[in-house]
Amino acid sequence: MRILVLLNPTNKRGTKAAYTELRKFLVRDGYILLQSEVFMRITNNRKGAEKHLNRIKNYIPDTGTVRILRLTEKQFCNMGLYQAERDFQEEIVGVNDYISL
Repeated sequence: MRILVLLNPTNKRGTKAAYTELRKFLVRDGYILLQSEVFMRITNNRKGAEKHLNRIKNYIPDTGTVRILRLTEKQFCNMGLYQAERDFQEEIVGVNDYISL
């Protein structure tokens, strides 16, 4: 199971510090940056995902929105990537290869 955390900060006063603290927590907790303002973590099962969701709730800022999406491996593998040119990671690894972390 995978957890996707989607951040949408606002320009209100104090938001920048709160979201910086949330981002630092996510990186310390093992999340990887999937794209700008989107973090991902792999968990073993639903119980592990619930544990991580409860930990994130302590860091959610008062402004902006934080969306959390739980996906199974099959759902995550059906995600498509569409872009005009290949990025650096695709040049090195390839588009169909999995990276083991």
